Amino acid sequence: MVSEIRVLMTVEAAWHTVPGGTARVALDLASALEKRPDIQVQGLAAMHRKKAPRDWRPSINVTHHKLPRLFLYESWSRSPWPKAKFSNRADLIHSTTIITPPASAIPLVVNVHDLAFRKFPDRFPKRARRLFERSWKRVLERADAVLSPSKATSDDLRAGGLDHDRLHLVPLGHNPIEVSEIAQALTSEKFGIGERFILAAGTLEPRKNIPNLLKAFEKIVHETESQLVLAGPIGWGVSLRELLGSVSKAAQDQIIVTGAVTRDELAALYSRASAFCYPSFLEGFGLPVLEAMSYGTPVVTSKGRSTEEVSGFAALTVDPLSVNEIAEALKLVLTDASVAKELGELGRARAKLFTWEAAAASTVDVYRSLL
Repeated sequence: MVSEIRVLMTVEAAWHTVPGGTARVALDLASALEKRPDIQVQGLAAMHRKKAPRDWRPSINVTHHKLPRLFLYESWSRSPWPKAKFSNRADLIHSTTIITPPASAIPLVVNVHDLAFRKFPDRFPKRARRLFERSWKRVLERADAVLSPSKATSDDLRAGGLDHDRLHLVPLGHNPIEVSEIAQALTSEKFGIGERFILAAGTLEPRKNIPNLLKAFEKIVHETESQLVLAGPIGWGVSLRELLGSVSKAAQDQIIVTGAVTRDELAALYSRASAFCYPSFLEGFGLPVLEAMSYGTPVVTSKGRSTEEVSGFAALTVDPLSVNEIAEALKLVLTDASVAKELGELGRARAKLFTWEAAAASTVDVYRSLL
């Protein structure tokens, strides 16, 4: 058995225009692996003239290819070139996204977060969908092990052609950040947020089901005297003007769109929110649900998806297609203090089951099974 494992890990997602959950997983997993005495991690990315944004800078050393991202991704999905730099000095390659380096003499481990591009093809740009399809085919051909974050995603991967022997369930983690009352208050002041608000966090894109959330909020805005805060960068396929234009002026006046926020600001918002709502149509895992629970925030999320798998009995689950169900669940949390308190306590306890240390340990078990 190899005593110390040298891992070459892709962290290119940290430089994406909208890094999102994919980058967060790569960086936090890399950080957890780096802390272990039996693992040595070297990062791999495309050519960049600038460092990644402060909140997205890898904690590990990163070597860069000479190709920019677009050409690197296209090359990796179509050809055996360019080989991953320093692969001759590593024991295995770990691709943290579906877009993997070419096959080599050492094992390849791949994180596949979801196959959303197949389930909702009309909600992805054509070019991205083609890239993902080619990349998934390469994963099926090349990967020695595939890490799935949830049972729901594992089912999708098997349906997509992946054999059971190469599939490994490795749930994600979250380690909450301590945020002072002063920092919470300053964050609320910065964005003009009052005492009672519903938080929705993450990249705004079609599968996040924001239109139904807005319509649900419109139904309860007067009864609950609350605001709706949409925190996160604007992704593709979303027009804020169209979204906000779908609800009344009275509801619009109580909706705050923050845009991208820092990790500390997001932690402050989780800590201060009266409720967290995440009625997504599809998630590979549902990291924002775990994050919200870790701060003791009452959660309303989608049933029959991976988010229900993550939240267990610690959240109110709703049909994401039903505006009425979303509205009634939010109204209950906002108007019944005992329900909110119980959900917060259950969520905090549930979140402790998911840590990056545990995810790193499971990942290392997969590494060792290949060496």
